[in-house]
Amino acid sequence: MEVHHHPHVEKKNFKEYFLEFIMIFLAVTLGFIAENIRENLSNHSKEKEYMQSMADDLKTDTAEIGNAVVRWQEANANTDSLLILLKEKSNPSIIDNLYGLLSRDFFHFNLFKYNNKTIEELKSSGDFRIIRNKAITNKIMSYDLDMKYILIQEQDVKELMNASKNIESKIFDFSQLNDKWGYNKTLHFSYNVQHSLLTDDKQVINEYFNKLWAFHALAEVHENLFIEDKKTAVNLLEQIQENYKLKKQN
Repeated sequence: MEVHHHPHVEKKNFKEYFLEFIMIFLAVTLGFIAENIRENLSNHSKEKEYMQSMADDLKTDTAEIGNAVVRWQEANANTDSLLILLKEKSNPSIIDNLYGLLSRDFFHFNLFKYNNKTIEELKSSGDFRIIRNKAITNKIMSYDLDMKYILIQEQDVKELMNASKNIESKIFDFSQLNDKWGYNKTLHFSYNVQHSLLTDDKQVINEYFNKLWAFHALAEVHENLFIEDKKTAVNLLEQIQENYKLKKQN
């Protein structure tokens, strides 16, 4: 009968087990640290890309807001003049000047285009978390809310403008409008036709005045919002450029 001898297995002592544990622990820990470093470097690079894109968006916005401010200042000055003339005793000169003002700025405004491409990307990707400067994060989100409020208010302004236009069409003959009339700051226009109103009904004219006044009141608030939001945009742009060492290009 054969006797099978089991191979002799040398038992490891505690120190050897402990050493193996330390080696494995160090390998896992170093791998984890290396992965964190790699991820942080990637996030920092991505963060700067986002901030460069955000800076570009803000440059576009400030230019658009600046144009909007000019348009609203002109439109509100024009509407103010219309309201003054509507309260004057009607005569051929007043009627001519009313037509001149309407011809100069018939629709009063263009819809504002808000450039929120980078902000929407940060939201949808969840990458707001990689922006280390939380003060800038908060200002970006606050700026986004301000601009969205402007877009909402713009619809209210548009509705009030349309309400005044509906009454306006009962008073003025739009075929007599001519955008080629000359204009200067003293409100003198040059004309080649004698203008006339479709109606001189005081009730209709007063209703038009009230609708135009309501539009004008909100339009002035709208203009001031643009002025304030331009300051906010410029301030945010400067902070991003300073904190992320971005080139200040015009």
